[in-house]
Amino acid sequence: MDQYTSMAQRREPKRVCLMDWKDLEQVREYRRVYKRAYYKKNKEKVNEANKKYYQKNKEKISERTKKNKEKFSEYYKEYYKNNKEKFSERAKNNKEKIKEVKKKWRENNPALVLQHLATRRARKIRAIPKWLRNCPVEKRRVYTVYLLSRLLANADGIERHVDHMWPLSDGGPHWSGNLQVLTATDNMDKGAYSCPKLKKQMKLNLKEAKVLYAKAA
Repeated sequence: MDQYTSMAQRREPKRVCLMDWKDLEQVREYRRVYKRAYYKKNKEKVNEANKKYYQKNKEKISERTKKNKEKFSEYYKEYYKNNKEKFSERAKNNKEKIKEVKKKWRENNPALVLQHLATRRARKIRAIPKWLRNCPVEKRRVYTVYLLSRLLANADGIERHVDHMWPLSDGGPHWSGNLQVLTATDNMDKGAYSCPKLKKQMKLNLKEAKVLYAKAA
């Protein structure tokens, strides 16, 4: 290293960060507020631009979505968790609009709807314990849970789901003792997680129910 290089290095100004994290967060918030206000004012224009962009870059977007599927899933799950009340309020205030959107989606995707129903039906049939399949009492109990879900939704306008506490996708049984009524938001927040303690208890409960059923038969 010669004399001049050494002097040049000594004279090099230090790099200074002009913004701390709080400032950056504030800038991000300003951007979010601006974007929301701009979208509100130019809704049709923005939607048309987004539509054109999607049509032009469909394959690229599809590839990116596949690549980041888990990341997106985790992000949306966390977002639902942190904004549960907001989603619940929005669902309550836009009940008719949500119904219309769902109806349109079903009309535009009949094959997907049939596929989903067929998969769900087959999974339920496989998940019903053999000794319970022809039990009228069990059928009434399951029906009562679904009826309760419908009555609650009609009473307060909040969408309800009948949830399997031990998910069918993880081998849980389609049995009245494994059903609970949740709001749609709570059900989405819960996801397909299976609590080991719950599974253990559910197996014991199912064994007891089988013994009682055998005695009553």
